[in-house]
Amino acid sequence: MNGPRPGVRFPAAPPGPDGPRPSTLDPAPSAWYPSRLPMRRRLYALIALSLAGSGALACGGSSETPTAPTETPTEATPAALHHGLTEAQARETLAKIGTRTITVGEFADAIAAKGPFLQARYNSPERRRELLDQMVRFELLAQEAEREGFDERPEVQRTRNQVLIRRFLKQHYEDRIQLTDIRDEEVRQYYDAHRSEFDKPEQVRASHILVRSRATAQRVLRQILDNPTDVRLFRELSERHNEDPATRDRFGDLRFFSRPEQRQSDEPEIAATVATAAFSITTIGGIHPELVETPEGFHIVKLTGRRAALSRSLEDASRPIRHRLWRERREQAVEDLVGRLRSEADVHEDLSLLSEVHIDLPAGAFPTEMPLPTAGELTVPPAATAAPAPAPAATTPAAATGAPRRPRASGSTPPATGTAGAPR
Repeated sequence: MNGPRPGVRFPAAPPGPDGPRPSTLDPAPSAWYPSRLPMRRRLYALIALSLAGSGALACGGSSETPTAPTETPTEATPAALHHGLTEAQARETLAKIGTRTITVGEFADAIAAKGPFLQARYNSPERRRELLDQMVRFELLAQEAEREGFDERPEVQRTRNQVLIRRFLKQHYEDRIQLTDIRDEEVRQYYDAHRSEFDKPEQVRASHILVRSRATAQRVLRQILDNPTDVRLFRELSERHNEDPATRDRFGDLRFFSRPEQRQSDEPEIAATVATAAFSITTIGGIHPELVETPEGFHIVKLTGRRAALSRSLEDASRPIRHRLWRERREQAVEDLVGRLRSEADVHEDLSLLSEVHIDLPAGAFPTEMPLPTAGELTVPPAATAAPAPAPAATTPAAATGAPRRPRASGSTPPATGTAGAPR
């Protein structure tokens, strides 16, 4: 009756002045036996009452209780514990490696950092010893690296500074600027000012081959129509015959666009006759059966994707808009800080020296014009938020992105396409 109950685990720790204490290596002892503290308090109360009753009988039946003060055992409440440890327990030295000390609290933090599913592995003494050995090994290697001066190397200092900046920005901006700081009125104002992001007409994606000679265009069109299942042929002929400088390097890809009368300001400029021809094609990968004539020449048009019309109400768009405004507010706060620091610091730049840097590109690589990173991309870690207006699902995976493709080297074999005619 006085022994441990079957199935209940007790920590292997020496008893303290007030009874058994939680194990100093237990990240959450209360999770093993959550009723231990209330039961112990009731036990102390019963012992006190029984002692009081015994004292009364020994004094001839007097009903008065002894006046001597009785100490009541106290323990830290669960809310005051960190990983099941009191503040004093967390400061206890678990291991010492030279001048470096690993405390019990640091060990508990290491277990907690592994996530709830892996924490269960460290209930056994063997696993805990294994983790401690890993921590000691880490410190030994770190100290040896410092003795050899690796901590002074530029790449090590750069990595250290990156971690330093991330922690600084998280504490001062990401944690302080909350999503709830974005008011409903701000969300509505953004929605009203950017209706085109949430109301989009039906769109298609197409590729074309522009040829100035009618005879050549007719010959190319006939070759494509005679081989409807050859998904590589269009790309090869586009690379060979397309005379449109804007689309030559991406195999004639025109990206997504709407009907001429519904064209949005952010869409590519497509000739009305070409757009009409693309919308008339019913099958993804289909070819318009006739040449499409424009002032630039003759177009062979192929349908590569289709998007349904998009219409999102304020209620539907509220959440992504709020996340976007939240991200922009944090980025702006960081930009304001950087601007202030730059104005206060002594910064000198010699931009003429930038031209002296030469980059040796590997064989077969093609330089591509890429947009410069925004201020937020340089200073704020990417937030896991939804885009303000995600595009509707494209009909084909290949049609889901409008990014230009890097041209392949002359004589190389074009990559296979996953969908008929869809740009890869």
